[in-house]
Amino acid sequence: MLDSEDAVQQTTLPTFAILSRSDVQHAANIVQEMYSPQATPERSQVLQHDLLELQKRPEAWGLVVPFIDSSDAQIQFFGAHTAQVKIARDWEQWPHLHVHALRDMLLTLTGRAASRGVSRVVMRKLYVSLSALALRLCPTQPSLWNDWIKDALGALLSGPPECAPDFLCISIEEVNTADLLPASKTRLTASIRDSLPAIMGLLTSNIRVRPEVPISGRIAWLKATEAWIGWGLPGDELVSLVPILNELLRDRDTFLATCDVLEEIMTKSSMASGRGTKVLTEPLLEWVASEGAMILQESLTAGAIDEISHAFCKLILALGEHSAVYIAEHMLDPNVQTLMRVILGYTGLPGWFGVDEDESELTLSFWFSLGEAVLDSDFGPDSEPTRYATIQAVLVEMVLTLVRKSRWPTAAEGLGSWAKDQRDRFQNFRRDLGDTLLNTYYILRDELFKAIIPGTAALLASPTPQPEILENVESALHIVKAVQEAVALQPNEYLAVVFGPSILGRLPTGGKDRIRWTILNLIGAYATWFHAQETTDLLMLVMNYVVSAFAEPALSLHAARALRDLCENNRKALSSQIDSFAALYANLHSIPDAEKTKVLQAICSVVQALPPQAAIAHGIVSPLVTALTDILAQATTAPEEARNACVSQLRALSGCAKGLTNNVASLVAISISDDEELEQVRDMEVARADPLMVELRIRITGVLGVATNIWSADAEVGEALSELIKSMTSLPGENTLLSLPPGPVLELICVAAQRQVTAVWLSLAQMLTQQLNPPTYSTIRTLPHDSVTKDAQDIAAKAAAALVQTSLQVLSAQGAMDTNPDIVRALFTYMMTVVTTFPASFLRLPQPLMDSVMQCAITGLTLTERYSLVDAAKFLHTFCRKTIGEPLDINNGRSILSYLQAGSSSASPEHAPQAKEILKKHGPAMSRAILAGIAGASPRTTIPNLVDLLAILISKIPEHRVWMKEVLFSPQLDNPKLTQAAKDKFLQIATTSRSIRQTCDAANEFSLVARGLDGSSFGYASVGA
Repeated sequence: MLDSEDAVQQTTLPTFAILSRSDVQHAANIVQEMYSPQATPERSQVLQHDLLELQKRPEAWGLVVPFIDSSDAQIQFFGAHTAQVKIARDWEQWPHLHVHALRDMLLTLTGRAASRGVSRVVMRKLYVSLSALALRLCPTQPSLWNDWIKDALGALLSGPPECAPDFLCISIEEVNTADLLPASKTRLTASIRDSLPAIMGLLTSNIRVRPEVPISGRIAWLKATEAWIGWGLPGDELVSLVPILNELLRDRDTFLATCDVLEEIMTKSSMASGRGTKVLTEPLLEWVASEGAMILQESLTAGAIDEISHAFCKLILALGEHSAVYIAEHMLDPNVQTLMRVILGYTGLPGWFGVDEDESELTLSFWFSLGEAVLDSDFGPDSEPTRYATIQAVLVEMVLTLVRKSRWPTAAEGLGSWAKDQRDRFQNFRRDLGDTLLNTYYILRDELFKAIIPGTAALLASPTPQPEILENVESALHIVKAVQEAVALQPNEYLAVVFGPSILGRLPTGGKDRIRWTILNLIGAYATWFHAQETTDLLMLVMNYVVSAFAEPALSLHAARALRDLCENNRKALSSQIDSFAALYANLHSIPDAEKTKVLQAICSVVQALPPQAAIAHGIVSPLVTALTDILAQATTAPEEARNACVSQLRALSGCAKGLTNNVASLVAISISDDEELEQVRDMEVARADPLMVELRIRITGVLGVATNIWSADAEVGEALSELIKSMTSLPGENTLLSLPPGPVLELICVAAQRQVTAVWLSLAQMLTQQLNPPTYSTIRTLPHDSVTKDAQDIAAKAAAALVQTSLQVLSAQGAMDTNPDIVRALFTYMMTVVTTFPASFLRLPQPLMDSVMQCAITGLTLTERYSLVDAAKFLHTFCRKTIGEPLDINNGRSILSYLQAGSSSASPEHAPQAKEILKKHGPAMSRAILAGIAGASPRTTIPNLVDLLAILISKIPEHRVWMKEVLFSPQLDNPKLTQAAKDKFLQIATTSRSIRQTCDAANEFSLVARGLDGSSFGYASVGA
């Protein structure tokens, strides 16, 4: 029920803010019914909607006083929430003459609620309301409430001890997230600084241990201190605050909150990034050495990490990252060495991460920061050998600790009892070691390997090592793999031990032990390292180990990956062993189908390193094509089995094609001065002309056509076909024995798309269209529109007509563009490629089809899906830029270089009138869609694209100025925020400016006005460039 007394002087409030008791009681009844346990979910939803509608009305201001004064907690909360909502969203409803009355009312209500002991939830909502009101009144010029913090604190000091610090905490958080213009933010900051002496007095006096301040109160004041540090307390204030906090570390009652404050100072204040060593770093180091280290010892003795120890761990890690440079420079300091021992203690806590403890992972970021500090320092082993040796000793101890911590438990140690999330967390912990250890390796280099590899080899001296020994070896090998990225590609005595008889030669060759997965992954990771060795002895040893792993099905995936990587990166070295690969190919039937693709790719990689030999490639690929032909013949009798087998064979062919592709990145064009490269190209063309290969490529094209005809609508088959086509098509300078010409393949894509349009087919068409007109980089080149062969133009035009018509038939259905964004995006991307590469061919589209293209693009400008809208705008922009070409004229200021850089992306001048007529025909509709989007119909992130399109249309089509004026003043843009002055200003700049940049700026400003964001820093900060 509502209290009868209303102490607020309502005579100072506007009349609409004073409601009759019956109206107030009716609203209160709705609130109580909504939260009643007897209310059904449907009824609660209806009541909630009614309350929201009530909150929007001006009369809702009148609920604030009686609701907050109610004795019902739910009504109190709704009253405080209503005050916040009205101030934040409906501020224009409140008369300016009564703002001081509103301020006094809220202060009185808040103070009275605090003295009555109203719940903390309601009080926090009142603090938000006070802060929202202050953000309205304080930044005005002149300020309508400059002392808002002091006034609020004055109203709260008579309440419970948590009230004032809670307000300080919430109010500064609201300030931090406020969206204010720079001038307003400056005035607000000035008012806060005026109150800072009083605030600091309260903070420093109330966080100290005093009998009259309860523990809960001191914790609340510490949280407020943390919040104000995040706002940006000046350095002088922090200097006076830190000693008090250091003293508080001795108080276990407030230890957690004190640690949070110190962490905030070290990470987010003006003392962050290593500043304040005398005030902050050195005193904390002394405390850790004298008292703090005992916390870790207590935890080790107790066998568990409590919240005190966890907070201490976070504190010293924050100290370590804050002062990493200081620590590196003072590693010989006893206090620093104590800190290192404590952090190492947390890194190596007993047990397994994620199961027995959660702190060891937290230390990884410190070790990374320490490594960076050492690497960035100006001292080294020669200038300061003692200090550098100490750092290396610490890091070696850290590496040995991580080897131990990354070890998986055996079954006897309880691995079977681990839940899935525990396994996942431990796996992620092992994965994250890489970033930490890379910096460490750059400092230690071979000392890292020296610390772990000899001992690992010694563990394997026993003929039958126990499971826990194998797990120790596995964790060491995992560490070796983690630093692979930093290891130089040169001979290394320790890696020779890993991949030699001492370790690899003694590892299990049977079973499914984890160590076999790890060594296979390690071999794959170091595949490039073997290329730099003087002999192939180690390479052949690891090859034999990898091949033998195929006998265990559970390891076949790891073995296939390692084999592929080894062959890919050591083609020439392995080419002398081609007979061994013939034996591997003969046993291909024993390898699971899922891994055959990788094995075939590995074999073909070695074949590629040999001089082009059609017979070998034909011998590998032809049986796959024959098998695929037989599979396709069974599609009618056993469709599901045939489909699965078809996918497997297509992937196998993709592996062959990838393997036969040169892995050395080459230039798109071949330098005419490079005789060796030209000779390689000639040899390849001779091999490609071999009748065996010509016939094989014809057969491949045939089976591709049959497969697309049968399963063009199947997603998995489409993906496999896509991968194969990408592997078997290339630019002319990169042809392989299997490379297919883009024209016939593009025709197959058109047929497949006519059966079922998918984004896969359109994406492939886009790639093949680019290959029809490959770029060249000759010193002197012909004019772009003459450099494209007529055959290529005809193929592009024919494909564009087929694909565009088929796609538009699908997208013309009601709502199809909304439900098929992948096809929409792929279509616009494909058309952009055709317009860019073959503009003349695109303009050959039949007139009705071209009209449909433009209508589809205009519809795309109105979509709510951001990416589709952006692609539609980019397509139209590209169409304008590429089809309205200009003749080469040195006198008009356009350089020959700029013309050549345009490449074949510019149409001949005679096509410009046709393109302009198309744009004129559809210009009014484009203008309506663009301007509606800028004015609020489209997502704000798409505005830069719409603005760019508008600017180029205005520059290319003068009539667009007329259409723009018609749209701006039409009912379509009937937006109350868009005043006559705003429209006139936008129209004036857009239609008279000669600068595209000025047009873009005007359109951006217009979009902000339309959304009501023209007065906010968020609006201006988020305007696209």
